[in-house]
Amino acid sequence: MLDSKNITALVVNYNAGFWLVKSVTSLIESNVPLCIYVVDNHSTDDSIETLRNGVDSSSIKIIENTENRGFAAANNQVLNTVASDYFVLVNPDCMVEKDTVAKIIDVMERDTQIGLASCVIRNSNGEVQKTCRRDFPTPWSGLVRVLGLSRFFPRFRAFADFDLGRPSEKDSVEFVEAISGAFMVVKGETVKKVGLLDERYFMHCEDLDWCMRCWRSGYKVAFIPGAEVTHAKGISGNSNRMKVNWHLHKGMIHFYKKFYKEKYPLPIMWLVYSGIGVRFLAKGALLFFISLLPSYASKP
Repeated sequence: MLDSKNITALVVNYNAGFWLVKSVTSLIESNVPLCIYVVDNHSTDDSIETLRNGVDSSSIKIIENTENRGFAAANNQVLNTVASDYFVLVNPDCMVEKDTVAKIIDVMERDTQIGLASCVIRNSNGEVQKTCRRDFPTPWSGLVRVLGLSRFFPRFRAFADFDLGRPSEKDSVEFVEAISGAFMVVKGETVKKVGLLDERYFMHCEDLDWCMRCWRSGYKVAFIPGAEVTHAKGISGNSNRMKVNWHLHKGMIHFYKKFYKEKYPLPIMWLVYSGIGVRFLAKGALLFFISLLPSYASKP
């Protein structure tokens, strides 16, 4: 049945190096036919040249931007112009198991209310990434994270982090508030109804935004633990961690303003913004300190 579906895989690349070849190769080897697009955000490394030399270029379509347009805008270049039953959004540092796309779409075909889905996302060492299954951040959960309360009260749901990781049930499909943008499968009809990714996010938080809009549009977001991908997290962002830190926290402020500004009193929102600012400065200071270490500075 899946052979009759148009499935478009979409990889946005920025300096992913040899990981881009590994990611695209894993998609080519999928057990369902995929139309593969690679959108390059003006990489300064040789990842696109390596890709052309490393795989059959006739099996993929490469779009090379003249500037770094960001994750959301680059994805939208394809989402807005290509007609497809399903889109598979894949980070260039993700390797997808052969049966992963088929497993996820099979579940989505059987439940027409599912508009967006993902699966277990593992680090290169096999650990499950906590961000693959999430609750939406709220003013309360943001405070819990800033104060680190989940460490002190790990058994209390009220103090849980909004990054949840893998559930205890290994096989049952779960409907969650949000999934990770590192790997997402979305129905074409969902894109038409919910809209494209919000390009005001340069990178980070656009996945939370899309999940929120899916739920508000009447679609469910599914986490499918029977399927897996491996994500070598942060490959594209390693070249400029300060910039990534900036866009992450800027995106979070935009998310809170967009969805909670009218729901919570202004003093609470200012506390939220202040907390995000404190986390941004603290992480920025840590990254600056790390950059001064000889072992870090000597890396190419």
